[in-house]
Amino acid sequence: MADILNGIAGGLNSTFNGLIRILPRRKEEVQEAIVREIQMFVIPRSARLFIRIAGISGAIAVAMGAYGSHVFRQKEIDQRLKETFEIASKYHFIHTLALLAVPFARKPVLTGSLMTAGIVLFCGSCYYHAMTNNMAIRKVTPYGGFLLIFAWVSFAL
Repeated sequence: MADILNGIAGGLNSTFNGLIRILPRRKEEVQEAIVREIQMFVIPRSARLFIRIAGISGAIAVAMGAYGSHVFRQKEIDQRLKETFEIASKYHFIHTLALLAVPFARKPVLTGSLMTAGIVLFCGSCYYHAMTNNMAIRKVTPYGGFLLIFAWVSFAL
């Protein structure tokens, strides 16, 4: 068995040494480097705004999440208000990420506008209700929800 392995190793070694002798010994200098920048995709100017909005919305979502994790940790706060805040935070994060896909929609301005308005109305009213326990603002929550649904449907247009 050892003789077979030694034979294989010797054959590989001689093959490798033979290949090294074939290769040129010095490096040839490149006379001219041709580099062409290729953009993978071009984002229309009208859609770039929604990437910036997603950045701002993401920062607000993180700040609200941090606020909620500290304030709503208290036991004396109503459980329904905690759940409302958690729903607002979850939807805020999900739809902020969805805003990053808006430039790839066929109608980015429509989709982005619906998504942004939906985030503001749905998540904003839920946040406000959870922090103040004021039910008056909850009247706009369903409108925000419908706008979010329409935004998702507009991706299919």
